[in-house]
Amino acid sequence: MKKLAISALGTIALSACAATPGPMVESGYPVGSLAFAAIERGDWATAERLLTLDRRVAQDDPARLVNLGRVYMATGRTAEALTVWRQALASPHPVEVETLGGRTATTDQLARQALDHYRRTLQTAAR
Repeated sequence: MKKLAISALGTIALSACAATPGPMVESGYPVGSLAFAAIERGDWATAERLLTLDRRVAQDDPARLVNLGRVYMATGRTAEALTVWRQALASPHPVEVETLGGRTATTDQLARQALDHYRRTLQTAAR
């Protein structure tokens, strides 16, 4: 299982990157392909372009799917966010990640957390 470090930007914003003493980079991926920097600066159009450059890869890569869900949610495309988080959850190849806070999780766990967070938000709003 591939292991990455991941930065949590809010409750469900997740970007995979390597924890290094210098600048953050995506480990095991072409630089920029996980859109970490674009997500951090809120450049959603660039993040989406980077994450979907190769559709075949993006659809099978749970780290990309988790980040793409963040982009979709941030740009008001809730249904699409939920769809890609479900794809990440169902991936037969979850990626183990370490949050910058030091917590280890897998991409399926992170996708489940994002979906659960959305469900709780809906329940709270309905009250």
